[in-house]
Amino acid sequence: MDAQTLFDRLLRAEAESEIEAILVQAGFDPNNEAVWQPLGGMENNFSTVGNQQTEATAALVEKIINGIDATLMAECFSKNINPESAEAPTSMQAAVQKFFTVKDGLLANLDPASRTKLADNVHVIAVGEKSAPGYLIIDRGEGQTPEAFPDTFLSLNRSNKLRIPFVQGKFNSGGTGVLQFCGQQNMQLIVSKRHPNAPTLAGDTSKDLWGFTVVRRIRPTGMPGGRKNSMYVYLALNGKVPRFKAESLNVLPQDRKSICPKPYSLGLQYGTCVKLYDFRWKARSIATTEARYELERFLHSPCLPFRLTETRDYKANYFSTTISGVWATIGQGDDADDKVEPGFPAFADLNLNDIGQLPYRIAVFQPGVNTRHVPHGVFFTVNGQVHGGLPSDFISRHLKFDYLKDHLLVSIDCTLMDPTVREDFFMASRDRVRKNEVYETVLDHLKRELRDHPGLRQLNAARRKKEIEDTLNDEEETKNLFNELLKSDPLLAHLFGAGDRLITKTGPGPDAPFQGKQFPTYFRLLKNPSSGLVKHCPLNRTCRVEFETDVVNGYFKRTDSPGHISVEPANSIEHSHLWNGRFTAQVRVPWNAKTGDQFDVKVSVEDIMTEAKSAPFISHFRLIADPEGDAHKSGGGGNGGRSKPGTKNNGPGLAIPEVVEKHFQDPHPSLEVRYDDRGEHEYFVNLDNAYLVTELVRTKDEEKPLIKFWFKYGLLLCALGMLKEQQEKTEVPKENGSDSSENTSNEATGLKEINFYCDGIARVIIPIIRTLYHPPQPLLN
Repeated sequence: MDAQTLFDRLLRAEAESEIEAILVQAGFDPNNEAVWQPLGGMENNFSTVGNQQTEATAALVEKIINGIDATLMAECFSKNINPESAEAPTSMQAAVQKFFTVKDGLLANLDPASRTKLADNVHVIAVGEKSAPGYLIIDRGEGQTPEAFPDTFLSLNRSNKLRIPFVQGKFNSGGTGVLQFCGQQNMQLIVSKRHPNAPTLAGDTSKDLWGFTVVRRIRPTGMPGGRKNSMYVYLALNGKVPRFKAESLNVLPQDRKSICPKPYSLGLQYGTCVKLYDFRWKARSIATTEARYELERFLHSPCLPFRLTETRDYKANYFSTTISGVWATIGQGDDADDKVEPGFPAFADLNLNDIGQLPYRIAVFQPGVNTRHVPHGVFFTVNGQVHGGLPSDFISRHLKFDYLKDHLLVSIDCTLMDPTVREDFFMASRDRVRKNEVYETVLDHLKRELRDHPGLRQLNAARRKKEIEDTLNDEEETKNLFNELLKSDPLLAHLFGAGDRLITKTGPGPDAPFQGKQFPTYFRLLKNPSSGLVKHCPLNRTCRVEFETDVVNGYFKRTDSPGHISVEPANSIEHSHLWNGRFTAQVRVPWNAKTGDQFDVKVSVEDIMTEAKSAPFISHFRLIADPEGDAHKSGGGGNGGRSKPGTKNNGPGLAIPEVVEKHFQDPHPSLEVRYDDRGEHEYFVNLDNAYLVTELVRTKDEEKPLIKFWFKYGLLLCALGMLKEQQEKTEVPKENGSDSSENTSNEATGLKEINFYCDGIARVIIPIIRTLYHPPQPLLN
């Protein structure tokens, strides 16, 4: 069959078994080495291809990023700019502004209709069967000539884009990550035609032709002397990919509004189409919902939007949607989406010596938002693409925000990170980070700054208060009985600290919402003495300087008329955030400072309103360099005001924890230990626990309160005993090699273990107490 007929049959085949049959019929048996070439020209290419992304979503995102790169390259050539020249944009954001006239290169500055129009450059289309879908990734970008395929699509570890500053792909291998998620034979189809404005190499006469090939996996032979590893190969006749001439290819779907779009209907004149067969992806339902949520997990703010279309036989209100990233869709300020809490998104900056500037954005989604539909966690991004993140339990374990853990999103932008540092920080697969010294430094700063963020602390406390008030019961009689039990046994009393720690219905009430102004009328030092503010700062640490203002939280990072802050000496601010009228800055002395040196610091804030008046807000304070202090010392009294082990405390009495009764709608857990808003332990008993329910069913009504008391406080005592043991084992002197981060990790792991062990104890706690409460009578002779 001719090349175009072969391509058409391959394009419309929806399963790798069909592809296999078509190739064999055409004479391209996988064992015929004359028509299959090693990918990248290397027989040992499995080590590169197999060392890519760990998730199908991350691998698919690489294909989308390649399409965005190709689109930017096409626009660059169309404007007669050499992409490697000084005239070329220096970043993806600058490229979007220059090539598509998007203000500041930010999609948030476009209305939804404009974003949808721009998204026509890149498409992701679901085709095939519901149970075994295929996906087309299509772009109207620069495309490639058939002659260039071996050096572009089919190459590995080449430096094709290394000197182009406004594209994302650098390593020339990330696009192969999808292969291991494509069925059993790892097949993909690639077809491309060069953009009419894009240059070609001298002697390349194939610019007006479409080139195509199939990439597949060949398994080890298992024979003596044969290949020990798999190898990826591509279809090539006499060393050249098949090609044909056509004005356009019908690869795009036809939008039919109320019913599924018809695939393979509209023409593509140039660019690239990649088809992934039998793509094994957990997004199995309609693409415009589940697939969209998955893609937005890895694309928080892509520099260009793209269209996602469903062509399989589903019933839905819409079959195509534009993906612009979570930060473009939730908005900010007065235009913020109602999915996020008031005051969010919030912004902050982290500027670390020898690492670079790491601005980050924070959003807290409303409690009613389905957490499967929004990304949540702490992630590192480059040009809006997630390159890795912190562990899933970071928010509860390190920040101790148990009531925000499923609704908090933090995106840390590493685009401006020092390039050398970034190379070592991110793995080449661009979906995970390397846990080196940079990771530990960034982690340490993020823990401290996020944990101290006033908006997050207040919101975590407010959510905790609401949840507990919804479930708290009046149990004064039970508490009195429990106190009597503790008085009778000093060993049990030893499990509790000093001071009243009972949960009550009092707590942080709803604050009046902060009403910030679009532009500040003042921006000044907080509590600035008449003689001038003087701050002492150890050489190896920072000190806090606070300012007061009346401007909105997003003032410095909003897309429309943002404010600008400058400081002299430069880079004096290591971390800063603006929240509800307070701008908090962690300030450091210059790197070459010596003890006793003094520095006059000038902070200037301006915007379009102050520029018109030529009157920026200016603040001055003096910074004095003190000797180096303990780098790990934290403020607030070191141990949070708690008594050291072994010291006598003359406080008001024992701190008896409240156990909150809660319906978990699940037979497990039995008792759950969490962190409260102060980072201390709190306890929830599951009234739906299977062992408790079973005991209550077979118990007389008058004895049910006693059974519940045994279960609740029996488990509490067991948990307290385990927590006490854990505390004593983790309080190891520093000379024995321990550190605070190790203890924090052990404590967090211990909480999970305690919750798990309490489930086991729940099986027997009531029978044991019942036996002790009603001991069996001795047999009479």
